Amino acid sequence: MANPSMLDAKRLNLVNPDALIEKQRLPLGMEALDGILHGGLPLGAVTEIVSEPGHDGWWPALRAMARSQGICGVLNHDDSFHPPGAALQGVDLDRLLVVRTGNRRDALWSLERMAKNPGLVVTLSWLPDLRDVEVRRLQLAAERSGQAVLLMRGSEPGHASWGALRLGVRAEPGAPDTRRLRIEVLRMRGGMPGQAARIEIEHGTDVVRGSAVVPHRADYAQPGQAAG
Repeated sequence: MANPSMLDAKRLNLVNPDALIEKQRLPLGMEALDGILHGGLPLGAVTEIVSEPGHDGWWPALRAMARSQGICGVLNHDDSFHPPGAALQGVDLDRLLVVRTGNRRDALWSLERMAKNPGLVVTLSWLPDLRDVEVRRLQLAAERSGQAVLLMRGSEPGHASWGALRLGVRAEPGAPDTRRLRIEVLRMRGGMPGQAARIEIEHGTDVVRGSAVVPHRADYAQPGQAAG
């Protein structure tokens, strides 16, 4: 079982979450992307980020953590989280709670506890094979705590989600000194799927060079293309 002291409310409740929630959105600081997201990632809700390995699905999650003004939590169930890489994207490691667990049962228990805690602004997890009932419990926890719960998914589930937002992220060819990401709305409560933004990021520094809305497309990936 994860050490309960790691989730001590005295450590987490250092900020007033009400002061951090502006119009129930967490802006990512890019006009094009925030525009298609109606202001940013939803607070008090689950956001799924669908991306295959090598397609920079981490980027919007770390961007959200860097833009938040409070404490963020990471469930590092497989020890794959790389703090220096997160710091390069602007994540303040002094405001980061990293929870490690030894098995799936403990990981689910810890993730739900983190999602329920109003002292966290963002919780990030890439725990695989989450069931509908588990995502539903996380959505209810996020609604109570008011935070953004971000779930990384390796492939798009073939059904509707209990979460408020589902994004697809994939890398696209770009200039030699930049990498280009396409971030598309696959599902959004109260919004239209298929909207997308293209982000240009400088290699080595992770500085955003620009963002633009791309033409609407009805489907996210054609047969034979990577889904993330």
